Amino acid sequence: MRYLILTLWLLISGTTMAMELKATVNDTPLSDLDVKNWGKLLKMQQPQVYDRMEEKKFQKQVLDNLIESTIKKQTAIAAGAKASKQDLQNALNHLEQQNGLKQGDLPNFLNKNGVPLKTMIDQVEADLLWLQYLHSHAADLKVSDLAVDKRYQAMRKELKSQGIKGDHITLWEIAQGVFPENVNVSTTLESKTCDAFLEHIKIGPYPESAQRGWVDPKQFPPELYDLLSDIAVGETLGPMQTPKGILVMMKCDLKTQQVMPTKEQVKTQLEIEQLDLLSRRLLAEATRKSTIEKKE
Repeated sequence: MRYLILTLWLLISGTTMAMELKATVNDTPLSDLDVKNWGKLLKMQQPQVYDRMEEKKFQKQVLDNLIESTIKKQTAIAAGAKASKQDLQNALNHLEQQNGLKQGDLPNFLNKNGVPLKTMIDQVEADLLWLQYLHSHAADLKVSDLAVDKRYQAMRKELKSQGIKGDHITLWEIAQGVFPENVNVSTTLESKTCDAFLEHIKIGPYPESAQRGWVDPKQFPPELYDLLSDIAVGETLGPMQTPKGILVMMKCDLKTQQVMPTKEQVKTQLEIEQLDLLSRRLLAEATRKSTIEKKE
């Protein structure tokens, strides 16, 4: 009997140790396991932000983020916000589409990253509830035509200062590489595609010189811009003598890109900015009213 009691005590003790309390938010406990799983979720979502963060700073950021999400959920529910199972499923389906996953693949994707599905659902539910709460307070938010026109003209002025007069710019896809001086470039590159052109450079003496990318042609010096303007897609420019060898450039493709948004897009952006400001204000108010205890 003593052995059985001791075993049960060890199990209970072990469970308690594994679920160490890290904070409470209005009497809602947040354990070290909650924080650990939330940290995995954040790293999966924004590795460029969190992967290089110092560990102590990261742990503080994770706990603060989890506390914030908990406050949002509590505040929204207290105000009457609700998220149905269908709402949650629709949101999860949307996440799958955003990440190029097949329908139903999200659990496997999360599992590969060590993130429990429940942690993702908790985050999505808090976001859905908070969005409802925001919209219930956003009835008085208005974006005037004057504000839209002011932002639009400021953006137009900024583009003009960069030498862009229209709503679109034309981009060129340029491939280039350096050849040894003993190569007859015109013969070597006859009827070559951009892919073949780069492959030819990569097996040559200067493989590191092989480059390809989209550029704003106005970034080129005027004389080079004029020369590249005169050649068609698939044609080459060169040879041009450089200290490293013979430089050859090929125009691979061209496309137009919208740089000036429509006034409707500007209005949408201003509405998003206003909603973000409202969210910050309401979250600050909810945080001040909350009882938060962090366990050191």
